[in-house]
Amino acid sequence: MVNAVNAWDKDALKNPETEYQYLLGSLKEINGFAMSFVRCSPTEGEQIIRRVKSDLGDRRVELLRLSQPIADFYEMFAERTELHNADVLLVTSIEEFLESNIEDLIDDGSLGKKLKKLPRPISHLSLVQSRLKAIAPISFVFLLPLFALKFFIDSYPDLFELPVSVFEFPTDMELLRQETFRWVNGDRYEAYAQITEEERDLKFETLQKLIAAQPLISERRIELLLEQGGLLVAGNRCKEAIANCDLALNIRSNNHLAWYNRAVALDLSDAHIEAIENYRQAIMYKEDFYAAWHNLGTSLSMVGRYEEAIDSYNTALQYKPDYYYSYGGKGLVCSVLGKYEEAINYCEKALAIKPDYVQGWFSRAYALESIGRYEEAVASYDRALEYKPFDHQIWYGRAKALEQWGNYTEAIASYNQALEIRPDDYYAWNNRGLVLSRLELYEEAIASHDRALEIKPDDHFAWYSRGNALSGLGRLEEAIAAYDRAIQISPQEAQIWHSRTLALRRMGFD
Repeated sequence: MVNAVNAWDKDALKNPETEYQYLLGSLKEINGFAMSFVRCSPTEGEQIIRRVKSDLGDRRVELLRLSQPIADFYEMFAERTELHNADVLLVTSIEEFLESNIEDLIDDGSLGKKLKKLPRPISHLSLVQSRLKAIAPISFVFLLPLFALKFFIDSYPDLFELPVSVFEFPTDMELLRQETFRWVNGDRYEAYAQITEEERDLKFETLQKLIAAQPLISERRIELLLEQGGLLVAGNRCKEAIANCDLALNIRSNNHLAWYNRAVALDLSDAHIEAIENYRQAIMYKEDFYAAWHNLGTSLSMVGRYEEAIDSYNTALQYKPDYYYSYGGKGLVCSVLGKYEEAINYCEKALAIKPDYVQGWFSRAYALESIGRYEEAVASYDRALEYKPFDHQIWYGRAKALEQWGNYTEAIASYNQALEIRPDDYYAWNNRGLVLSRLELYEEAIASHDRALEIKPDDHFAWYSRGNALSGLGRLEEAIAAYDRAIQISPQEAQIWHSRTLALRRMGFD
């Protein structure tokens, strides 16, 4: 969970159950008006709706599914008086059916300019927030499939008169999204990404000397600046890479490669709006630049502009019909929108062109997993591992698919593989412990939760899971101590209190 005024803990997004518990705890604490945004896929949204209705049984929870175009959410809600007595109102599809433009709601030029940078639902709701509060003391929860939801709200917190909360349920595919942003001279860039930081520093100095030896205005100087920029990006020094591109553009402002590489560095810095403009500059100088059309599509998808993203991928494919990355990009967008069958089709088109396209197998696996085809999903993860056997995230994804399939023994083996590659992965340790508890291997489960807590000692979910494993062994006093630690960290979690009460009853206390 992210408050608009707080920093974002990206690692917290790996565990949907933890994020759901934060959302549930927040809704239980709120008495009166509030506004929250939940970023999730449509399928996950349906699961969240069902769980919230069940877990908030003592509160009046209403669901508003928008199904036709609206010009003003406030005016529509004001007329829906049957919803005004709700404690919590879950709202879906506002991104699809809200049609108003910011110009229709506000005349302030500077504010309007800011709001235009936001996705339409967020800018619109920032303007009507106080008026919604005047109608009823309701906790509004908007479920949105926008990649960059957190980014926008954190970037412009002053646009909301009242605090807002953001909860994010990302897809596993986002963890591979950086592979879609391709730097020019990709083979050389890949090589730079594999060398050590010390080796990159030495290469940087070598390139610096070569740059200094070139005439101030020369094509060779531009080439070396862009190569050095790729080296900087490989070392996650994107701000410096952008500066290199600026130097190249000072020499020749119509250099499409410099605009493109600048956009890539911006994308990897999560500055997607500016990146979009830079890709458009690159395309303006080279219309058939298919890699720029592809990356533009990915940037557009990151800010929730999915139709434009598909158009951009299609343009890339017009210029280069065998550009499998763009088929993969279309597959990603379809998965985000819950169109899993289409996603699988696009992934398979990409794989028909390039069978060793790892992200294609990974994305296909995710789409199959999302529609319950777990055996096929595991097989797809296995194909990805044929080409990239030491990828931690693929092993982690495979473990989760096996877990959902009910193959717990193999799931543990896959978690073990993931942890052998990356032993500091808190979520793999904790999820491994949960699976071990399903097999009633409680001692091993406790040891796994302990490893998770060594990495992240203040996570209430790991303490709660540890308490459950101890309870399974009948070590009730220790279980209660673990529950107490979880409650100390997150006192609003009803399920922890419930488990603690059950443990006390088993000890003979009422």
